[in-house]
Amino acid sequence: MCGICCALFRGQKPGKLDFSCSRLKNRGPDASSQAAVDIDPQTHLVLTGHVLHMRGCLTPQPATDKAGNFLQWNGEIFGGLQVGPNENDTALLLSKLSEKSDVEHILGTLSSVQGPWAFIYWQEKMKKLWFGRDFFGRRSLCWHLPQSSTDPFLLTSVRQNTEELVEVPSIGIYSVTLTQTDCLHITVYSWSEAVWPGTMDLVTSDNLHLGLVGGIDGNVQFCLHSDLHLAKCIPPLNRSLPDIDTCKVMTESPNSVISNLLQDAQFNSCVDHLIEILLQSVTLRVLNQVIWAQTKRLDSELNASPHNSTQQTVETSSVADQIQPQAQRDLSHDQNLEQPGDGVITGQSKVAILFSGGVDSAVITALVDKCLPSHESVDLINVAFERNVQQKNRKPDEEEKWNVPDRQTGLLALQELNPERKWNFVMVNISIAELQRQRSEHIRHLVYPLETVLDDSIGCAVWFAARGEGILGNGDHAGKPYKSSSKVILCGMGADEQFAGYSRHRGKFEELGWQGLIDEVEMEVQRISARNLGRDDRIITDHGKEARFPFLDENVVSYLQTLPVHIKADLRYPRGLGEKILLRACAVKLGLIKSALFPKRAIQFGSRIAKTENNKEKASEKCSRLADPT
Repeated sequence: MCGICCALFRGQKPGKLDFSCSRLKNRGPDASSQAAVDIDPQTHLVLTGHVLHMRGCLTPQPATDKAGNFLQWNGEIFGGLQVGPNENDTALLLSKLSEKSDVEHILGTLSSVQGPWAFIYWQEKMKKLWFGRDFFGRRSLCWHLPQSSTDPFLLTSVRQNTEELVEVPSIGIYSVTLTQTDCLHITVYSWSEAVWPGTMDLVTSDNLHLGLVGGIDGNVQFCLHSDLHLAKCIPPLNRSLPDIDTCKVMTESPNSVISNLLQDAQFNSCVDHLIEILLQSVTLRVLNQVIWAQTKRLDSELNASPHNSTQQTVETSSVADQIQPQAQRDLSHDQNLEQPGDGVITGQSKVAILFSGGVDSAVITALVDKCLPSHESVDLINVAFERNVQQKNRKPDEEEKWNVPDRQTGLLALQELNPERKWNFVMVNISIAELQRQRSEHIRHLVYPLETVLDDSIGCAVWFAARGEGILGNGDHAGKPYKSSSKVILCGMGADEQFAGYSRHRGKFEELGWQGLIDEVEMEVQRISARNLGRDDRIITDHGKEARFPFLDENVVSYLQTLPVHIKADLRYPRGLGEKILLRACAVKLGLIKSALFPKRAIQFGSRIAKTENNKEKASEKCSRLADPT
């Protein structure tokens, strides 16, 4: 995981650049480095990286090799390329990319990677700058396109100063070719059969420039390579129509509906297979952490340094010092550490989950329980925003102020989880005053370049949740202040798009029947990259933590793409049953009987942030609260 920045200058060589903005450094607190490449007397490249150490040996970025190549890798390799248990995926990928210099090799290597990524790669032999994001856009990468010959070309994970940025579209990867002209030439190697998110129009040479920069005339020329493409990581959606009408089916017993469906051998088989591949996805995202390797070394009484490179010793020693005490405490099964002075309990869980109690987060949590060692605790993060409770003749108590829908469902879902596991239910309670202060001072810079009311609501809610500071709501220390220290946060993003969880899915179904629903699901999956994952990456990683999305694992999405839509969602049934009906059946099989039937409630409504300031706003409107203060 890494905060990355790259600046390409034409003309006079820049002096020492300061890319030490806290928003970039927050993303990578474990190592910082900068490299400069003088491409020619008039062209200069500066690369800056801040690393969040997650796997293998700590590898400062930009990583480099003997050939003079540089790689900045903000990602995780969960499949496609074999990464050993003590191996760093940045070093592995740099070695793989450097094996050959032809375009086909670059495309083939990145096509094979399963997992989230954004990257910048300087290819010394070919004098090319490569960059891009994965198909789903799970990692943030923004660009500033030069408006003149003296304006630098900028790539960055997050806004640092006042530069104008746009998220790099996840339609493929890009290469910058340097020419003698002042204009920047960028070649696009699109995903096979790539479409523009939201329109479903194929990416073509005719619409490329408009799609990438809109109506802005910059100092950049784009070219779409017509023959070479990245291999698409998921199959096309199964568009088969069911042989059933769209008449509403009313039921007084939703549980019996799911029970009856599970009696069907084909449906039951789909449920079992989905649980199996989701468990694999969750396991990869839970166990791929450097802390596990460190724990194993301590357990085996291997006290040698985990870092092989002498030149990295100074930079990585502080990380090792931080890891060893945590692993030792875990081996003694002491899951909480009382910090002296402020009385705040610092959790030692290696995994945290954004936990509303809804079916998405409940299923992820039940699967974490299956793959995590039994003595390990798990932080369940539940966020609530202050309610304006009006009571006659008395002042509302504290519990009433935070009694939002997600708090209620979260506590109910907690009761269905494995009682032998130590679950830390972390109640993150945010006052309106704190919301406004943190948004104004910090969060709005992370949400940028997005700017809608929806971006504001979700961005703020996720930022406070990811911070992980709250009150314990269960266990022996209930009522005490608590801070989660987990570097990994599991999130349920991607489920609604694939299981028809949004109200607009039901609207399309009611208007256009099964065909309308199929079209909407197909478009939702195609446009995931353009909606919110880059924003969520900027928000969560600001805390030096990494977001991982089990529902967007390539194998999970590929399997769901092959299923007929009516297996995943049957919107003839009412809200709270028909949407995500396949996932609800998985929840029932996992013992989550109540959670299986909670209706979909978006975080901005479940946490009640959408009710704190302006009830009359529309989600798609530009949010004035995110604007720079004047």
